[in-house]
Amino acid sequence: MQRQQQQPAEYDLLAVFPDENLAETAASRLRKEGFGDEEVYQLPRGLVGSGQFREHGPSRTRSEFFLQTQRSKPNPLLVVTFAIITGLILGGLTFAASFALPTLPEPVTIIIGAAVGLILGAILGLLRRGRVRGAIGQTVPAAKAASPGPPDGGLTVVALRFADPENITKKSRARAILLNNQGKIDRSVGQR
Repeated sequence: MQRQQQQPAEYDLLAVFPDENLAETAASRLRKEGFGDEEVYQLPRGLVGSGQFREHGPSRTRSEFFLQTQRSKPNPLLVVTFAIITGLILGGLTFAASFALPTLPEPVTIIIGAAVGLILGAILGLLRRGRVRGAIGQTVPAAKAASPGPPDGGLTVVALRFADPENITKKSRARAILLNNQGKIDRSVGQR
């Protein structure tokens, strides 16, 4: 494990890890894969790079699209059915009320009862909650609280300086090792 302090422009690849053990594992894996001690460096967080990261793997915002839900609009046939049924019920109740209270004018009372029933039925049909569309069994994942980084001084950064920076195969293999060990590649390093 070397602790050489280099200038940020001197590194070809840099990855930041959540803790020192993961960084050590990645560095030892790089050495095991044939990267020399003059190529692999472990550094404290914040020493190099400006922290321009890209999330690797599936898109994190894609799940938001699939978790969207919406209520369906009221069914017009259901609204009409509710209106007719409540109109008939209230019309029948006013007809029965005309026998109990003979002072009520019979045809006008029945018509008013049926009209009020139609209006109430239509309102009930429109206010009836529709099915929830898009709820296919998923739950919204709880947002993870951002964990603070390790205290300064922890060697949580693995930097690489290649003897031949044009060797794309070696650079790709190093990137894969860093990403597979939970490292985040800092894109600000190695852009000349």
